[in-house]
Amino acid sequence: MTKTSRLVLVMGLLSVVLLVLGSPALAQTTKPEDAASRSVRSFYTYHLAHNKDFTVRNIQLRKRFLTPELYNLLLKELKRQAAASKAHPDEAPDYEGDPLTDSQEYPDSFRVAKAEMAGDVAKVTLNLQWSARTSRGVDKRDITVEATKGATGWLVNDIVNNDGTRLQEDLKKKIK
Repeated sequence: MTKTSRLVLVMGLLSVVLLVLGSPALAQTTKPEDAASRSVRSFYTYHLAHNKDFTVRNIQLRKRFLTPELYNLLLKELKRQAAASKAHPDEAPDYEGDPLTDSQEYPDSFRVAKAEMAGDVAKVTLNLQWSARTSRGVDKRDITVEATKGATGWLVNDIVNNDGTRLQEDLKKKIK
C-alpha cells in the first residue's frame, strides 16, 4: 500500500467516524428527569441488594444517595428510637421495617414507572413489588421518590407514600 492510498484510507475512516459521532440519533440530550431516574434506580438497586434494616450503619452506607437533610433526619430518628427503646424496652419502635420503602416487609423488586420535573425537584414514581414468597403474597405499591440535584448529582430528598405521607415531615414530627 502506498503512502497516498494509506492517507486516503485513513481520511475515509476518519470521515466515517465523524459522521457517526455527529449523528442526531447519538447526540440526544439527556433530560434532567432521566438523570434523576437513573440516580433513584441506582439507589434502590443498591438498597434492595443489601441489608435493609433501619440501623445507623445501613443509613451511613446509603449517605452518598441521600440529601444531607434526609440523611440527618434519619440518623436523628435512630438516635431518638434508641433512647425510647431504653426507656420502654417492651414497646415496638415507630419504624418497624424500612422507611425508605415505607414497608415492614421488604419488596423483592421495583421498577421506575415515570419521572416528572417540578421546578428543581424530580418526582420519580417507583412501583415496589413483592413476590409470592413473602407473607404479603404477590403485591405491588407505588411510592414517589423526590430527588434534588446536588453537587454530586441527583440525591433522594423525600419519599411520599401512596396516601400522601412524606417521610421528611413524619421524621420532623417524631424528632420534636
